[in-house]
Amino acid sequence: MNRRNKDNAGAVVGGLLMLLLMAVLTSHSSAQSNPQLLFDRANEKLQAGQYQEALADYKKLVTGREVSGSLFLNMAISYVELDSLGMAKYYFLKARQFEETEERAEAGLEFVNSQFARQSAVLPKLPWEQAVNWLGEQIGSAALLGIGIFLLNAGIIGYVITWFIPYREKLIRITGLSTAILGLLIVLTSFYVHYVDQRYSRAVMVHREAAVMEKPASEGPVISRAYEGYTFTIDHKRSGNEAGWCYIRMSNGVYGWIRKDDIRIL
Repeated sequence: MNRRNKDNAGAVVGGLLMLLLMAVLTSHSSAQSNPQLLFDRANEKLQAGQYQEALADYKKLVTGREVSGSLFLNMAISYVELDSLGMAKYYFLKARQFEETEERAEAGLEFVNSQFARQSAVLPKLPWEQAVNWLGEQIGSAALLGIGIFLLNAGIIGYVITWFIPYREKLIRITGLSTAILGLLIVLTSFYVHYVDQRYSRAVMVHREAAVMEKPASEGPVISRAYEGYTFTIDHKRSGNEAGWCYIRMSNGVYGWIRKDDIRIL
């Protein structure tokens, strides 16, 4: 083979290798840009027992805000297999927020909670706290505000109508006034539910053990100790001025400070 033919053959081989490389890169880029392809690839790794690799792909979807109940559920399962039960509990709690995965996430939570070596005492919430939490989770402050404004306006209109149509005037005025007062109370409740939702969040302890401090500092009195799987209520208002620390209320009623790196906020 003469030199010219060799050069041509080399050019052909080089071109084929370049096309192959471009195809691989294009396929990889397509998987990265297509959330469903990335999710399917991560699921394949999960089924193959490649839990760390699967989590790496799942986290890309979370970073890209392509979240779903199935995504959080599969992340929780991956962490269970890696024996990181605190992180598993965190993602089961997130998956429980989606209707399509609520039942399976609840079952996962029951299993994970049974595996923790230490269990925290839990004080029952006050009826008012339970009511506010239920309103925030099941209805939402925006929907409550809409209902309250509607009832408030309806009550005012009903009351004003009696000025022009004196039919059962007393009954309609009492009904209108009562409806307006109820609407106003619901509006005020919606503001309070929104305030509570913005100020407080739930969090899960994801490390094996951590100290709960009296002050936001590594040196100082230790109030209590938190263990993997413990849940807390975070006070964002009090935590806002202390970088790296969160002011918490433990489920047993103890208040204190904990490092932000030790927990995951829901």
